Amino acid sequence: MSIIYNRLKDLNASETQEVKHHTEIAYEKVLRDFKNSKLIVDVHKFEKTGARAKYSIHLRLEDPSILLTAEETDWNLVKALHKTIENLSEEVRKKSKKEITRKGGPKPFPV
Repeated sequence: MSIIYNRLKDLNASETQEVKHHTEIAYEKVLRDFKNSKLIVDVHKFEKTGARAKYSIHLRLEDPSILLTAEETDWNLVKALHKTIENLSEEVRKKSKKEITRKGGPKPFPV
């Protein structure tokens, strides 16, 4: 697996474990379409003087032929992570659909 994590030292142990768990599951799904891809996870924690912290998550999928990105911010780490993963999976669906239609043979005859 080729997942690169940036800025995880800003997070505590439970947050780091949560990020790694969810991104590994998402990366396994991405590998179905892009075999030689590399996922770069960038997590930034904005700490305020208040009780809560804001999280900004950037995902970048690099393949020899493409570059896909997704980013989200939220006050809840898990929610921001899920939103970002959903955005990236939507980009993967769009890109893989285009690749399949280009590589395929003649278009089916409409009924």
